[in-house]
Amino acid sequence: MHTISPSSSEIFEKEHIDKKQYLKNELKSLGIEPKRKDQLNDNEEELQSLSDNIKQAMFQDYKMAYSEKGEIHKEEAESTVSVG
Repeated sequence: MHTISPSSSEIFEKEHIDKKQYLKNELKSLGIEPKRKDQLNDNEEELQSLSDNIKQAMFQDYKMAYSEKGEIHKEEAESTVSVG
């Protein structure tokens, strides 16, 4: 029995598609719905950059919220914003 193994270009293409799908899923988990291909350059580098930027912004917000400065900003926000 003779088995045909995939070529290196086929393997590369599958890995590339898997990576793009992973990044799209990661963006969805962050609450971002990637746009259709004609609305956004659907390349791996752009998706990676977008995902990294969103995670960095969320991390900075988290650090600010749980730092001493976060308490000052919280008090300032509560004094200027009325809820209800």
